[in-house]
Amino acid sequence: MPSHIPQYGNLFEFKKDDVFQNTIKAHPRINFYIYNNRTYYNSETRDSTNFHTPDGHLNLHELNVNRNNVSSSTDDQLIYPFVTKQGSFTSFSTVSTSEFNLDHAYGGTINGSYPLTASISVDRYGTTFTSAKKNVLYALRNALNFYTTLSPHYAYSSSFGDKTGQKLNVISVPSIFYGSNIEKGSVKLKYFVTGTLIAEASDTLRNGVLYQTSGSTTGSSVGVVLYNEGFVILTASAALRDDHSEAYDASVTTYNPSWHYFGTVNANAGAPSSSFSIDFNGTSKIQTLTLFAHARENQLNFSNNPTFLSESAVAYQNRNIYHQDSERKIKNILTSSYENHSASFKPVTYISKVGIYDENRNLIAVASLANPVRKLEDRNYTFKLKLDI
Repeated sequence: MPSHIPQYGNLFEFKKDDVFQNTIKAHPRINFYIYNNRTYYNSETRDSTNFHTPDGHLNLHELNVNRNNVSSSTDDQLIYPFVTKQGSFTSFSTVSTSEFNLDHAYGGTINGSYPLTASISVDRYGTTFTSAKKNVLYALRNALNFYTTLSPHYAYSSSFGDKTGQKLNVISVPSIFYGSNIEKGSVKLKYFVTGTLIAEASDTLRNGVLYQTSGSTTGSSVGVVLYNEGFVILTASAALRDDHSEAYDASVTTYNPSWHYFGTVNANAGAPSSSFSIDFNGTSKIQTLTLFAHARENQLNFSNNPTFLSESAVAYQNRNIYHQDSERKIKNILTSSYENHSASFKPVTYISKVGIYDENRNLIAVASLANPVRKLEDRNYTFKLKLDI
């Protein structure tokens, strides 16, 4: 059991009712804004000195932050992972077997690169059941069918449509952005053309189905959200505006805006008039430890500080031996409310820090008070300490 507040070399042990472990659940707000083939995370742009984390991305390990704006091959300040080629055949997953065998000598190093970053991705699939679409749907099939108890719109195949033959727009969100899961009912999508909101969709019933709440097709279902897995699957492809069209893909063909083209980030796309907003809340669970440290009556009323005593040590003339008077008295620092009158003596100390020790009496944490607390013999204090674990 951890201990706290040493006195005369002793420690006070935390009792059973002094230690509590709690879980704090927070729901941080997340926003992605997509415009002109660029993604912005929480309305932030890349810092002018952070050259290695693109807009809309998170640096997974906060590595190579604020380093020089040059490649790793010429900047010796950039850190990078590496392995030595040995008989164990250990290598990076990005290095193929042929590259490992032919391009590297035994005893040489195989280098990787940092930082590792994450951002949302938007992938569109047509009505043809291609291998890429098949891989995505096969991976999500069990999850989609599992949530059919919430709504039949989730079903892999139902009266609402067969996803193998539907146009799909799949938005994937890495878990580093939302934590344990996306908060149910918090997803909201907005579609803008020339800065004007033309359509909005959200989970109004909190069952994972996105319904359009504004625009030409208000009230219709536009897709579903997999809150635990971090996917938004848009199945609607009806035109949101008939008087506007843009080249939402790499071809020169123009299309009317629709949920199928929501979040276009193709570098070859020519859709400068469209922009998109994705809002949701994450779920972050933080384990906290609450400790109650007690300073009871008649405890902690002595200090090793030399100023606690009324006189200093007396040195002999040869200056090699110091003698401390055994009759030295504790300094009385109490003041009287009457003029020219000394108050009755009481030992007074000030508590400024609380130290937490493990079972081996190693100091593992220190809590500092903003203002030292005056401790008299008849006073009892309890300090509430909180520690994220």
